Amino acid sequence: MLRQGRTVLEQYWEPYVADDRALVYSASKTFTATAIGLAIAEGRLALDDRVVDLLREGREPAGELDRVVSGLTVHHLLSMSTGHDADTLPELEAVPTGEWAQTFLSIRPQAPVGSRHVYNNGASWLLGELVRQLTGEDLLDYLRPRLLAPLGIDATWDTDSLGRCLGWTGLHVRTRDLAAMGELYRCDGVWQGSRLLPEGWVATATTAQIPTVEPNPEWCLGYGYQLWLGREGYRLDGAYGQFSLVLPERGLVIAITSAQATTQPLLDLVWDVLLPELDGLPVGSGALPSVPGAAIPPPPDSGTGLEWGAPGPVPFDEALADTVDAQYNLPDLIGPSARREGTGFRFRLVAAGEPLELVAGGGEWVRQLVSIRGAAVPVAAAAGADAAGALDVRVVFTDSPHTLRLRLGRDLTAGLAWRTVPLESGWLAGLVAH
Repeated sequence: MLRQGRTVLEQYWEPYVADDRALVYSASKTFTATAIGLAIAEGRLALDDRVVDLLREGREPAGELDRVVSGLTVHHLLSMSTGHDADTLPELEAVPTGEWAQTFLSIRPQAPVGSRHVYNNGASWLLGELVRQLTGEDLLDYLRPRLLAPLGIDATWDTDSLGRCLGWTGLHVRTRDLAAMGELYRCDGVWQGSRLLPEGWVATATTAQIPTVEPNPEWCLGYGYQLWLGREGYRLDGAYGQFSLVLPERGLVIAITSAQATTQPLLDLVWDVLLPELDGLPVGSGALPSVPGAAIPPPPDSGTGLEWGAPGPVPFDEALADTVDAQYNLPDLIGPSARREGTGFRFRLVAAGEPLELVAGGGEWVRQLVSIRGAAVPVAAAAGADAAGALDVRVVFTDSPHTLRLRLGRDLTAGLAWRTVPLESGWLAGLVAH
């Protein structure tokens, strides 16, 4: 939490630490939109430019395009007011990656362009593609000298099969990096006395460009340029509670990385608990007190049992899921086994055909790097046996909001479930900032 640019609270819950570079999901979109703002300032495009006139690769000849599609502008992509009645990303993902731009332009909007907001990951991807085609640099390379390096952000960005930053998701940054981005916007694009963003960009990007209708009240307050408007101010917003809340009238920025399946209650806590506590702290006084010993509870360990094992593939176990939401992108795990070793457990299995081994703390978290498909994946693991001797193993992928839960019974059975499901794939080697 920053107040007038000064840190008044910084808190991490074990096993997470300050230098973890979390996957911030759709908070990535604001970085993509910011790249568009920078490119506009460099004269490479304008808000009212037609997308079909800007794309140089992967599109149909203009004469063959639908008239409605031809009317799509950069503004419509930024504000997700393309007129489509559903996200276009599933249709893009159904074709080879190199055909995405052409496929987007083949999807005729069902409503007049600019008439309504529908959350559209495909539009965000196309913004990133415009940056690549118009500048000759991918998003990360383009943003690094202009934005990321001045802010002190060492980011990574997940890429598609052609090596292109995803644009709508995939950015990995630290929690304090989200705060820095929010602070840059709070200060109208000026950082430590230097203007990084073009004058006027923040005012336009943070204005409600289109009304929004969503199931939860926090998402019904309007949409700017890849930013959500809030009760006050606006926010960068990613799945499972990746936020940078910017409250200009209070001089506040609150950055959160989390792993919440439902995030309206999390935002309610900010407004109902955190902000009132801050209101009692005079401006210029010391920081809010941190929570001592803050930790995500590891599974308790009864001490029962010495060894566990289960042959064959590990199936989904709905009893391990925290919510009734559908579980998908489940990893391909075979033959898990575990044994007590010292004060913890040594755990082995085969993941996607490759042996995997890690150490889980007995009633405590153990951070480590696990080799998966040649990638050094940072995880934290803890395990504990219940009174009946069944072993509960939890593996936190600390570069993401995802935790894998496994159960090994004394009867040679096993089960698994995600706590918050990875949205792109269940490829464990991909849950890393790389």
